[in-house]
Amino acid sequence: MSDKIKPENLRPPRRKTLDRSIILLIVGAVLLMPPIIGISLVDSKFGGIPIPVLYVFLIWAVLIVSAAILSRPLRDNDRDVQPSNPENNL
Repeated sequence: MSDKIKPENLRPPRRKTLDRSIILLIVGAVLLMPPIIGISLVDSKFGGIPIPVLYVFLIWAVLIVSAAILSRPLRDNDRDVQPSNPENNL
């Protein structure tokens, strides 16, 4: 048991990271729903870009960056945890 990594020693805890990724998915889906996007339907522009287009691309970019930040701890934890019997994982 000493050669295995205990789940409570993983930083950040895998469960919290998984929960945050699910919350990110739900928040992203809600923010990109047509009724929410409809709030930004105004006839003005910001920097020559229509506000609805700017809203969609900003939300999209924030979701991508957030997913990249959340995926790093999951990827690192997967590297740390080795299978107990590699022959069974073929």
